[in-house]
Amino acid sequence: MTGRDPHGGDGTGHGAGAGFGFSLRRRRTAAGLSLADLSRLVHYSKGYLSKVERGLALPSAELARLCGDVLGPDDPSPAATAPEDAVLRIPRQRYVLPEPSGHFVGREDETKLIESLVLDAGPRRRAGTVLCAITGMAGVGKTALALRIAHRTEAHFADGCLYLDLHGYSQDLPVVTVADALDRLLRMLGMPAETIPHHVEDRAAVYRGAMTGRRALVVLDNAVDSHQIRPLLPSEPGCPVLVTSRSALPSLDEGHHVPLGPLPALDAEALFSSISGIGTGDRVTSGEGQPPPGVRDVVELCGRLPLALRIAATRCRPGGPRTVADFVLRLADRRWGLSELDDGERSVVAPLTVSFDALGPSEQHLFALLGLLPGDDCEAASAAVMADWDLPAAERALNRLADAHLLLRTRPGRFRLHDLLRAFARQVADRRFAQGTRAAVTARLAGHYVAAADAMGRVLAPHRYRLPVTDGLDVTAALLPSVAGHDESLAWFAAEHETVVALVRESARLGMDAECWRLAYVLRDFFFLTKRWDAWVASHREALLAAHRLADPAAEAVTANNLGLALIETGDLDGAAAHYERAHRIFHGIGDEHGAANAVGNRAWVHFYRGEHLEALREFSTALAYYTRSGARRNAAITLRGIGLTEVELRQFDAAIGHLKTALATLDDLGLHLDTAMALNCLGEACLRSGRPREGAEWLERAVVVSRTCGSRHEEARALHHLALAAAESSGAVPRSDRKNRQDG
Repeated sequence: MTGRDPHGGDGTGHGAGAGFGFSLRRRRTAAGLSLADLSRLVHYSKGYLSKVERGLALPSAELARLCGDVLGPDDPSPAATAPEDAVLRIPRQRYVLPEPSGHFVGREDETKLIESLVLDAGPRRRAGTVLCAITGMAGVGKTALALRIAHRTEAHFADGCLYLDLHGYSQDLPVVTVADALDRLLRMLGMPAETIPHHVEDRAAVYRGAMTGRRALVVLDNAVDSHQIRPLLPSEPGCPVLVTSRSALPSLDEGHHVPLGPLPALDAEALFSSISGIGTGDRVTSGEGQPPPGVRDVVELCGRLPLALRIAATRCRPGGPRTVADFVLRLADRRWGLSELDDGERSVVAPLTVSFDALGPSEQHLFALLGLLPGDDCEAASAAVMADWDLPAAERALNRLADAHLLLRTRPGRFRLHDLLRAFARQVADRRFAQGTRAAVTARLAGHYVAAADAMGRVLAPHRYRLPVTDGLDVTAALLPSVAGHDESLAWFAAEHETVVALVRESARLGMDAECWRLAYVLRDFFFLTKRWDAWVASHREALLAAHRLADPAAEAVTANNLGLALIETGDLDGAAAHYERAHRIFHGIGDEHGAANAVGNRAWVHFYRGEHLEALREFSTALAYYTRSGARRNAAITLRGIGLTEVELRQFDAAIGHLKTALATLDDLGLHLDTAMALNCLGEACLRSGRPREGAEWLERAVVVSRTCGSRHEEARALHHLALAAAESSGAVPRSDRKNRQDG
């Protein structure tokens, strides 16, 4: 077969193309040409030309031009033509394409990518139709981007643009069926209503035929899924298609997928400024490059979502119903919250409700449960724990929520709720769940995270004395993470610790005191390694109150001891001393010698930092005597390290280096990398203080290597700092370390 084939179908009857077909057949016959002759001249297939002549396919503008070149101009007299219009032409874009927003900010990378794909489409492409799917959550600006690109590229499409809103997520209008969509597209192409075939497949065939040879852009806005889109795709390479949808459209394998997320902060501020008139220029500025007061808060409370920003900006315009400061207070208040993002014509809640209502029962249930999640991200295991499902069921539901853009995939297997989606999920949860359900879900989560973090903590800090916090927990073993090596355990904590800290607060709020202190307790190993002081102090203050309410002396003492560790690290010596005294008093009262020794050893550090070195040495020695007697090698080595540093301050360098080397040997033998790195740093610093910079540098270089092995950026930085001093051959002015180890609980 010669030339192009429209891949159309029969069954249309004589319709809008019959007039042109009648004329074409008359002129071809008059010229003495067969269909085969005309096919060779215009480079369209003989079969297609036959369909055009019989009115079974719609002619394109290009075919009309080529036939005019070959056969001469058509005879305009009424007697020479059939009554229908001769050539169907797509209306120019200005008649069918909605106007773009007057306030559009950002999306430069996405615009550049999509425009390059759209403008690359053309007859010379050997592949099929270029399809770009712009996807994202409700209100993220998908339609605004599509319309902007359509208007910017309109001059490149001689046959104009077809725009169709498929109403996949409209509250007041039904979803446009495939049959109705094809009907509307054919009418846009100029086909009389009475000639449009009834069967959807026939409509699709005529549509594809009509688009053959054309150069037009097709915009399908607000598609609900891939099934709604496929019959609307032309087969003509010169007719690229832009699709917008809240669905990820995973089965459109041939498409270029462009997911949209919230705007970057500067773009979000600029959009708010553009609409509200608060601030001027491309950057919302006031004074030294900062946005006006409250603007940044509004932007973040809106989650940098364009729809929310547009509503907020409208409400905060000068003379509007809200000042920026008032709007911030009300938006942050759960009593008002999302209701503030409603300007009477637009609402953030409305499109989210439509998306939620389109979910299946399982996905709706899990989304509501995520409203109870204390943090803002999760993976399949925690979702399964909340829903009391198995892992595959949770994974399926999470992926469907992500495909519907009600969750954000942050990386494979991990999901996050956008701030506004989280607020919406909480509203759904408030309507669906009684207080008892909320407590049950939190209890399941707490048990899961206590068991998981305890196992991971034992990898990060083996040989540490621990309370049996997992006894009696009712957890599903199959949902617990597999415990591997040090790096895997550290990565687990890095991903989950914010959720665990949030669970500490939530369990305290719900009066679940046992869960509260245990959750804080199992975070201690990660906090000590990574030096996350603020979270450490906040979680342990909450946990200490919970343990006291429980009247659990062991829990109260160990929590006070660990809180003291965090306070001394932040320089609060008086606060640390008070908690150590409290811990020692309780441990002594319940006969816990190990705990009492820990408190004494920790109290020695308060004396050390206060410059009371002889008192520090006395208390270190008291603790060491117990650890030696009880065989607690790790604790003994840590205490020897403290003794060595105290002896450095007393200028007893030989004794100090001897004690530090003994401590290092024990810690290295036990495989305790963090404690080993700390001992190496102490040795390096001791050598520098004693005037041996070369030897000190050797210990410090080893400290860098071990610090990197265990993931302690703090100890690595400490070693590098003192290496710099050693390289400068500074021996007498080396400051002592600000961070030494204390005994733990």
